Amino acid sequence: MWDFFQEIQLNDLRKRQSDVESATRGARFDRESVEHRLEKLELVCQSLYEILREKGGVSDEELRRKVREIDARDGSADQRMAPGPVTCPKCGAATTAGALNCPQCGATVAPKYPFAP
Repeated sequence: MWDFFQEIQLNDLRKRQSDVESATRGARFDRESVEHRLEKLELVCQSLYEILREKGGVSDEELRRKVREIDARDGSADQRMAPGPVTCPKCGAATTAGALNCPQCGATVAPKYPFAP
């Protein structure tokens, strides 16, 4: 009887171990996917900046100044963009940052940060 009980517990532990290993593989894949997307974004940003510098004459200091300005727009200079509510141009109601239409009047609302998710 005792052996039977231990066998049940061992099988349960093996299943849990398998579940944990599966979750770990999934988390590793997610992390690698995010890292790849970040590297691609860095490449695109660098390319855009070099085009601006070469064709538009934008200096490194102008870029740094603009980054600090945009960083401070949400009230906190923390190297993050946290879009707050957007004001509807038609009725003045506050909408969420990701909304495409005003919940009050239905007017189209432009996103505060067009590249934010």
